[in-house]
Amino acid sequence: MNVQKGENSVDKNICIGKFRIIRKIAEGGEGIVYLAEDDKLHQFNAVKFAFGDNDCRERCALRKEAARLAAFSDRRLPYLVDLAEGLDYTAEIMEYVEGETLGEYLKEKFPLKSDDALGLMLKVSDLIAYLHESRPQVIYRDIKPDNFIVTRDGSIRLIDMGTALFGYGSLEAENMSGTPGYAAPEQFRKKNIGREADVYALGMLYAYMLTGIDPAREGKEKCLNACMAAADREIRKIIKKCTEEVPEERFSNARELTDNIIIIMNKRSRLRFTAAMGSLLSNVLIWGSIADMLAAGLKAGGINIYSFLKCAVNTYGTLEHIYSQNVLEYHIFAASFIVLVTLLIKNALTDAFCKREFIISCDWNELYTEKGKL
Repeated sequence: MNVQKGENSVDKNICIGKFRIIRKIAEGGEGIVYLAEDDKLHQFNAVKFAFGDNDCRERCALRKEAARLAAFSDRRLPYLVDLAEGLDYTAEIMEYVEGETLGEYLKEKFPLKSDDALGLMLKVSDLIAYLHESRPQVIYRDIKPDNFIVTRDGSIRLIDMGTALFGYGSLEAENMSGTPGYAAPEQFRKKNIGREADVYALGMLYAYMLTGIDPAREGKEKCLNACMAAADREIRKIIKKCTEEVPEERFSNARELTDNIIIIMNKRSRLRFTAAMGSLLSNVLIWGSIADMLAAGLKAGGINIYSFLKCAVNTYGTLEHIYSQNVLEYHIFAASFIVLVTLLIKNALTDAFCKREFIISCDWNELYTEKGKL
């Protein structure tokens, strides 16, 4: 069936097999995406079209994209439903991911708190790390807010694999791709690129989350300068390393970036725990001091505090033991000592756990291989 209408567009209610076109939902350099309904299963799908002669670059690229998408099983990527061919079109039919784009989500939530941005960035970088660790590796090449969907449950989904580069040292890298402001400098120099290009874009995306300054519209320098002025030292260090001009000076892949984000999150968790324990200890000492002052005041007024407490609750036997002379001070000291010991043990165990998780998460064979290439 010929579905081409006018200038590379599709009319509503045209059917591709059992899929009925409803409306256009996106358009870019890699094709036009429509929302379609499966007339038999009554569920929505996304249909991406490429128009032209059978052997034109756009249609060949879409076929290749469909084949690659079919190889993935991770639910953070849309699954392939079907691939349809016509006289002058190729249609990739895939899962329709409901939600709002990351760009829309950020505009609603700005300004993001530092911890919220860190948690969101962890989800994004872990998703890109999954692509980097695939065999063959996948370099996404066009990381930007509009290529991610935030679902109702808060998970992050990737929706467009049209610019992804599969394999090592492919000549496809010579085709300029990426969004100015997010794309790494080497992507516009017609040179083979590596996973460091995605790391650069992740750094720019993180800076955008923290500042609300879109590098694609307002320039990467303005975005980075605002980020360096507002972010704390650990975050500045990560973003600076991600956005180095020389690829070899960045994190080598998204997994390395993800591990560093996890370390910062664990450190912040320890600090929050320490602050909570410090607050608890302060409260124990404050209320202990108040109890001492109350006892002294009552004693000065001729009232015995211990007899007063016994009469108040009418439990002579128990309170006679608990509130006997000098026991109150002992309980305060014991409680303070227990809190301090618990804090020290918790910090030691957390440090050991973080080191263990980091060691387990590292692909040591890959790290040694990369060092050998330098």
